[in-house]
Amino acid sequence: MNKIKDNPLIFITNDDGPYTTGLNKMINIVKEITNNYLVVVPENNCSGFGHSITLSHPLRLNKIDNKFYTCNGTPTDCVMLGFFNILKNSNPDLLLSGINMGENLADDVSYSGTTCAALEGSLRNIKSVALSKIISKDNDVDNWSAIDRYLKQIILDFLKIDVLKNNFFNVNFPNVSAEDIIDIKLTYLARRKPVGNYIIRKDPKNIPYYWLTTERSKEEENKDSDIWAIKNNYISITPLNSDMTEKYFFNNYKEQFNKN
Repeated sequence: MNKIKDNPLIFITNDDGPYTTGLNKMINIVKEITNNYLVVVPENNCSGFGHSITLSHPLRLNKIDNKFYTCNGTPTDCVMLGFFNILKNSNPDLLLSGINMGENLADDVSYSGTTCAALEGSLRNIKSVALSKIISKDNDVDNWSAIDRYLKQIILDFLKIDVLKNNFFNVNFPNVSAEDIIDIKLTYLARRKPVGNYIIRKDPKNIPYYWLTTERSKEEENKDSDIWAIKNNYISITPLNSDMTEKYFFNNYKEQFNKN
């Protein structure tokens, strides 16, 4: 563990936009740690935008105040504009993406604007963390007490630790009270993906359109997975890697493709 420097610079982004409980919680907790922070978020909800960047139209930054900007682009655009144009290539001490209003577990991380904003931070050699909270889908109460109790210390721990090159982190909080949290658990990503169920409707011109549902394939129960941890009232922290090269089986493929 390293000593936290005074007034660390924390970059905050998300994919849900500027007016969410999750973002407000994040900012208020970060303010307990430092007054040296920057918020750059999409002006609209960008859930499911993954690691996309905007090439088809100009990007605009809307300055709300000296520490808060919105952008008409994607979460990745927000990170890049914040890094290159506001911070002038100066690395923050920590990038926090979230708190996402809904889980980002298993294979969903590849579609998630929240997680991929942290991926972009990792590609820029910034210590980066994506954070999400399970939100009730049955009109039950959304309980934020676990965030209130645990998030500040989790952020402080990330500020202290050494993070290896290409690593970043995906954190998920269950929707339970702080008293019901068992512990924090380091986890693997489960395997669970969209199953391709589309609602089919027709527009006023009788042309069909398709809307993907949120149904997911069944996940195998594995007590070391992020889904298992959340179901069992753990806060899940999953280390991820932005280097997508397959290293373990590299030589197997080398034998097949290298002819000389």
